[in-house]
Amino acid sequence: MSWIRMAVAGVAFLSAASVGAAQAPQGAPPAHGDHAGPQKSGRGGGSKMLFNGIELTEAQKAQVQQISDKYRAQKEALRSAGGQMQGAPDDAARAKMSELMNASHAEYRAILNADQQKIFDQNVAAMKARKDQHKKPAPSGSRA
Repeated sequence: MSWIRMAVAGVAFLSAASVGAAQAPQGAPPAHGDHAGPQKSGRGGGSKMLFNGIELTEAQKAQVQQISDKYRAQKEALRSAGGQMQGAPDDAARAKMSELMNASHAEYRAILNADQQKIFDQNVAAMKARKDQHKKPAPSGSRA
């Protein structure tokens, strides 16, 4: 069931990123330019949320991009052809995806200074809270 939550979170992150990009004034630089590393092909919505409110240096942006690329390749290797999951992932695949997410967060955090880490930790906690909110069962008064 956690793969569903991860998929929902991924869709939510990508949706938020695309809405933000669509709302930027035409001719303006991309909104992620001040907060996260360069994004390729519209991806990276989740990492953008991780760095919300954090001003990264150019060196940090490059490191974020390297880490993102590294883990993106590993995550895609867990998926079947076309980068899409075919059916429900097994427990091993879910555990590996969770492991990759935790490892990438640790690497991202390691490149930040102490002030940036505080904001990063708040962003991670907010993302976890949103994810946990999606886990909550429907109210008992609702009918299925």
